[in-house]
Amino acid sequence: MSRPLHLALKFPVNYNLPLPASDTITEHKVMCETKNRMIWGHFSSAPKSSVSEKNRQRIGAQIREEQDSFAFFIANNKGERELFVGRLNQLYDRGEIPSKSNLTSFIPSYYSGVVGTSSEQVGVFVDVSTFFKVDSKWLNNITLESSGQSVVEVKNARSVFLVNISEDLEKFLSELLTNPEENFQYQVEQEDVSQDITISDKPKKELPKKAGKRAGSFQRDAKTSKVAIVLAKYKCEIDDTHQDFISKTTGENYVEAHHLIPISNQDKYEHSIDVEANIVSLCVSCHKKLHHAPYANIKPILEKLYDARETRLETCEIRIAKSELLECYK
Repeated sequence: MSRPLHLALKFPVNYNLPLPASDTITEHKVMCETKNRMIWGHFSSAPKSSVSEKNRQRIGAQIREEQDSFAFFIANNKGERELFVGRLNQLYDRGEIPSKSNLTSFIPSYYSGVVGTSSEQVGVFVDVSTFFKVDSKWLNNITLESSGQSVVEVKNARSVFLVNISEDLEKFLSELLTNPEENFQYQVEQEDVSQDITISDKPKKELPKKAGKRAGSFQRDAKTSKVAIVLAKYKCEIDDTHQDFISKTTGENYVEAHHLIPISNQDKYEHSIDVEANIVSLCVSCHKKLHHAPYANIKPILEKLYDARETRLETCEIRIAKSELLECYK
């Protein structure tokens, strides 16, 4: 039996999009975060499809059989290699998405207008339901199906590859996709934030609700959480002597991001509660405690955190009485 077939796409990050302060990665990431789906059009000047009909049918059969099928996006970001992963919904060939198709609503605006027109220069459309960054070390676990060669060793000009992945990578991705909280904390770890960053607390626009299977929920921004952790100097804000282990990603004390006012309460507020003022840095034990310990055990902890954050929350136009916060955890 053949191993599941996956796709790997190589591309340079484009910082010259006709949008303010944006880039290829950001546009697709925002699309997937807000709609739980995005379609990546991989550009090609070649007249033929980047993925043959036979292999698109093969991947389609895997998806119908509910086998995890992935697209790996290998970015060259100013000389640094970055790796992103999407869980495949479907592949479309050039010309298969008409200009008036509702599928264009999942394509970033900077090129959705040319889809289905004579100006379209796409070798394959990749339809995914996730788009998140993973450690680039996993590139060594992605190999060409045709030769077994590592995808990072390929020197030819092609940018679309049919690949297999190792059992370790398959297991790792499966664990992330079945545990949204673990996936979020992993994404926080992957964010690159300057260690000397400073912020000014201010109101932010209310978070949009997500579409798709998790409609009605709100998307947390991993970078905002990482900034909060860096501001806390990677220390637990309940007890700064708490140290579980050193993160292999950051080289710092491992901590996790926790929204003091749970993100599920966003509907009660006019402004976003996904702000640094509402995010506390916690060791693993304290984080688990706030989620799973009896209320009597966590009440004094919540009171301490509230007292430390009340003024900052008000600056962000987030007003909550201590008693209201405590009710969120009962």
